[in-house]
Amino acid sequence: MTAAVVWAVVSTYRPGPSAVEAIASVRGQVDGVIVVDDGSGEDSTATLDRLRELGAHVTASDANVGIAANLNRGMRIAHARGASHVLTLDQDSVVPEGFVAGLREGAEKVVDEWLGAAVPEYFADVRQATAPPDADGLAPAANVIQSGMLIPLRTIQAVGDLREDFFIDLVDTEFELRLRRRGYRVVAVAGLRLGHALGTKYDRRLFGRPVRVPGIPPEVTLSTPFRYFYRVRNRLVLDREYFRSAPAQIVRDTLLDAVHFVNALALARPRRALARIYRAALFAAVRGRMGPMPAPLRTLAATVRWDAPLMSEGDR
Repeated sequence: MTAAVVWAVVSTYRPGPSAVEAIASVRGQVDGVIVVDDGSGEDSTATLDRLRELGAHVTASDANVGIAANLNRGMRIAHARGASHVLTLDQDSVVPEGFVAGLREGAEKVVDEWLGAAVPEYFADVRQATAPPDADGLAPAANVIQSGMLIPLRTIQAVGDLREDFFIDLVDTEFELRLRRRGYRVVAVAGLRLGHALGTKYDRRLFGRPVRVPGIPPEVTLSTPFRYFYRVRNRLVLDREYFRSAPAQIVRDTLLDAVHFVNALALARPRRALARIYRAALFAAVRGRMGPMPAPLRTLAATVRWDAPLMSEGDR
């Protein structure tokens, strides 16, 4: 990876102070920063102006078009400005000192033509490496998260952009599966960690009592209700398209997701509203209806609440 030119690409949506902290943390580690805002509107103008003051190139979409479309747009801008590699980040991912240098050093150890992506060994508390590291400090990675992913732009040109019709959720997993199917390596760099908050955690309860079972976390991490349309639809699409090339991963992930979807349904109020969202997602997957969820479904999702207590600070 000789003389790599790395630009960070960040998709934002209604960014707050955490976005300023995130951009400030990565600015000195890369050659440039592209921020693509996903139609946040005037309420975010002040924050976006602050990001410009930090040296980021900021552009905004007129409408909410999804994280894949925004990252693709940012990567095209980075390429036009001379980038050879991009580091994709979420708006609240604070990058520790030396993180980008560590990714670059790890990526240099892979034959450049076959590097699909390099990621940190840990994203928050989730280990992305699937085996012990080799002598170069690299390990195969699976179920990688796009935040903290270093990608050669020549790889994007070879395998195609992130799938914009997924809109959000599993965009990174689809890209990873596509890379491996095309023979590219997705590697985790040992010792690197990117901190991140993985959603709101709720007590796992049964009939009102906390559930404490060895080997099962005492909490369930739930997404914003509207995300379950994308999680269900895109999971079904992934299963159909990648079962033959990655059967073990597809079966494992589908089983884990199925358990999670059942847990979410049990905690949803009104439960029938989330059930309708699941059903709509199933029909959308079967009929090939991709892109953003229909507006009436989003309105319905806004009525869903989780009937579970938040984890107390002492339990986290």
